[in-house]
Amino acid sequence: MNHQKFIFKLVLLFLLIYNVKSVLSQEEGLLNKTKSQIKFTETKQLYLQGNIKTALLNYKEIIALNPSSAKAHFGISRCYYKLHDYKKAKHHAEIAEKNDPKVDEDLHYLMGEIYFRLEKLKKSKTSYEKFVSEIKSKQKIKDYSIDLKISQLAFAELELKKTNNKIIISNMGPVLNSKGSDFAPSLSNNGKYLMFTSRRADTKGGNVDQYFDHQYFSDIYLSKWDSIEKKWLNPSNKLGKINTDFHDASLSFKADNSIIIYRNIPYLTRSGDIYEAAYTKSGSWSSPKPNLNKDKKISNKINSSYFESSASITEDESYIYFVSERPTGLGKTDIYYVKKTNKTYSEPIHLGNEINTSGDEKCVFIHPNGNLLFFTSNGREQSVGSYDIYYCTGGHENWSSPINIGSPINTTMEEKTICISKDGNTAYVGGYYDFNNMGDADLYQIDISSLQLISK
Repeated sequence: MNHQKFIFKLVLLFLLIYNVKSVLSQEEGLLNKTKSQIKFTETKQLYLQGNIKTALLNYKEIIALNPSSAKAHFGISRCYYKLHDYKKAKHHAEIAEKNDPKVDEDLHYLMGEIYFRLEKLKKSKTSYEKFVSEIKSKQKIKDYSIDLKISQLAFAELELKKTNNKIIISNMGPVLNSKGSDFAPSLSNNGKYLMFTSRRADTKGGNVDQYFDHQYFSDIYLSKWDSIEKKWLNPSNKLGKINTDFHDASLSFKADNSIIIYRNIPYLTRSGDIYEAAYTKSGSWSSPKPNLNKDKKISNKINSSYFESSASITEDESYIYFVSERPTGLGKTDIYYVKKTNKTYSEPIHLGNEINTSGDEKCVFIHPNGNLLFFTSNGREQSVGSYDIYYCTGGHENWSSPINIGSPINTTMEEKTICISKDGNTAYVGGYYDFNNMGDADLYQIDISSLQLISK
């Protein structure tokens, strides 16, 4: 009897311990779930604020608590996509889809974008089509330009098959490039100076843009050509008053080596304006002023309360081309020009609907000879993917239809900035080519002599 009582008490004790463990386990699971929900809310805000790297770390913490969380894998994929690590973005997007194909209505759109970047064009098209078939908001299909992207896929499939093997792309090396983003190269007409923009750690002030993408503010860097050693010297951003603690970017050179730059200083430049720094007899540059050609009237015609992001001037200074998001355009930003007659410039003239699109024209470069116009755009069907480089021949007010410069210069990545040497044989591009890339956008030198763009 005593033995039965002992067994009974033992069973009761076991059940009590089991129930306590079960309750504690449930409470722990509920606590972890609550922690994850709070973490998801915080992380989503970080992502929307542009703090992608911190958001990525947070998503990884959530994965540690719940390895199968489709929501966290989707979040990680979005972060890696923003950081241009498309292979890792693909890995996590595919896990998210496997665990829950309806985890987010943007999942298949994101997968379409990732596959496009990785040149997996058929998979990209399938993902875009899934997105269209599943999305409830038809406005989103329009906002995401799905029809345009599918047209670009078809163009890319044909264009990538006919790569011009005579075009040689070379990374400009660790002397010029950094682990940060290096882009917008500009070559002086005499070939002695190379100016570019970088968001590396030693930018003036050393601060990050907490109100945009939490990366270092951009600075202008300048390198001089060593004609004896035949190489570019170490670039410097110690250029007098050229750089500020905020965003400064290189745009182009004038014939006299004066430079046209971009500045975005809070409470001073509105959405960002175009400045000029004159080249002095001592071989340095004066303090930048928002007065192109030392004329405030021209500057007031070009700079507006809207975003101006690019400018290029002909050798004889008779035409200034620039990019602006003013509301008279077709899309986000369009290309305009002002024309000089006698000593005065015209009001800004929209370059027209054949060159400008409902998308984003990002960069414009007018060749010194005035007969070649280069620009970048993400709004054309004839695109290998997203931003591509195009050129027009002919001359002012009589430009040909835009010509896609083709593969291998244009890729399924983003080619946003370009400059061409005076002889027309060399292009300088800020891009993501897989040639000794240092981790982000790098500066590349491209032999385009085979294109014979300049008449001999």
